[in-house]
Amino acid sequence: MVGSMGSNSSSWPKIFLGIYILSILSSAAAGQYVFTENDEDRLYKDMMKYYVKSSRPVLVSNSTGFNVDLVFSNPRLELLETSTDTMTISFYHLMTWQDARLQWNVSEYGNLKTIRVPPDSIWMPEMEVFNVSPFHPSSTMVSNVLVSSTGFVTYMPTKTISFYCPLDLSKFPYDTQTCVLKMGPWTYSSLHQNITYHGKTEPQNIFVEEPGYSTGAHPQWTIDKMVAFIQHTKYQCCPDSYVNLAVNITVSRVASYYRLALVGPSVFLAILIPVVFLLPPDQTSRTNYGMLLLMTMTVMLIVFQEAVPFDHATIPVIVVFYFAIFVLQFFSILCCVLTGNLRHRGARRKPLPAWLGSLCIQSRGLRRCLCLDSNFPVFQEPDTPMNIRLLEESQDLAQDTGLDNVDIAVTEEHFRDVANNTKIMAGKVIRESTYEKLARDWQEVGRCLDRIFFLLFLLLIIIVALSTVL
Repeated sequence: MVGSMGSNSSSWPKIFLGIYILSILSSAAAGQYVFTENDEDRLYKDMMKYYVKSSRPVLVSNSTGFNVDLVFSNPRLELLETSTDTMTISFYHLMTWQDARLQWNVSEYGNLKTIRVPPDSIWMPEMEVFNVSPFHPSSTMVSNVLVSSTGFVTYMPTKTISFYCPLDLSKFPYDTQTCVLKMGPWTYSSLHQNITYHGKTEPQNIFVEEPGYSTGAHPQWTIDKMVAFIQHTKYQCCPDSYVNLAVNITVSRVASYYRLALVGPSVFLAILIPVVFLLPPDQTSRTNYGMLLLMTMTVMLIVFQEAVPFDHATIPVIVVFYFAIFVLQFFSILCCVLTGNLRHRGARRKPLPAWLGSLCIQSRGLRRCLCLDSNFPVFQEPDTPMNIRLLEESQDLAQDTGLDNVDIAVTEEHFRDVANNTKIMAGKVIRESTYEKLARDWQEVGRCLDRIFFLLFLLLIIIVALSTVL
């Protein structure tokens, strides 16, 4: 009994060992079934077995005529920075080429006609941006490479490229910029890697979506046109020519905000400058009006600088327009002071020059052109120059003009006194009428000059506005 129990207890380890070995064998058999190699795995291993991705995709090393075709699609402007002259644009970059080492017989691999491989596993075209900007990094959203059984390779990543673009902001805010993106092989000449655009070497337009339908369109700029063309360049270092793709990108600024916030108010303020000459001839009111316009323009410049910080070396035309308005406003105040002084020369009893009276008073054609009334008394130049000071200082008014030839016969002394008093009163009347006529003449000259300055400044404002902001 004891011997039988000992034999049974010694057989249990053997039983457990057998079960453990069977479980290992069954697991190994199950794993071999799961990782069975398919046609795509075999194809990839067979293609990559002797493939060297650092060499050109040709069967003969010194062969020429290898070509890479490029196509841009769905371009979108991301950034146009004026401080660094940098444009950032994103697009789908389609590249196709023929790799003779990536061909297979479809019948040997289950009629498999295409395969997708990572881009870092095969040879990729050398395509560098020549005018890349260091201020904003460029990026590429990597995608798989589509390879067909004939060796035709298709690769279409999404690229975001920042490149240098010299900007001319002299027409701000109505400026249109044209930037050139240059890219191509850096070390391969055109004999080793040639490039074409959409199968051609002639300039071709790149389709650009309408701004209204483009998703994520830039709020301040609109892409107007993109033209791609192939360039061949020869350098002194190398006998072969090098090919590159140049893309001309034309963008225009959306000027709606600037037109309403900056250009419109400045034009209306400029039109108010010649209005100062239509105000009543009051020196204080005219000067206050001109100074108020100057202060308003200064405030607008400060607001403009705060809202649109300008950090470029180019001087925009709107700044030239603001400066021209300041200059015209300054000279309009000087002209108001001049006409105001001319109006008061009659009160100071200054004689009116004959040429000025003939031009501003006697010339009916000029008054008609200036829209002034033509029924003003005609200016009469005296036969002998009038000495105003003599009229003021002379105590003997018998020599006044108009009374020198008066012969009053008197027989008695009191009639002589009456005659002398009559002469004195007549002299005062003539003197006052002369002074009044002189003051009216000077006021009429000031009125004529006001109208001339009004038309002159209005014409200058129109010329400045048409040549700059409009």
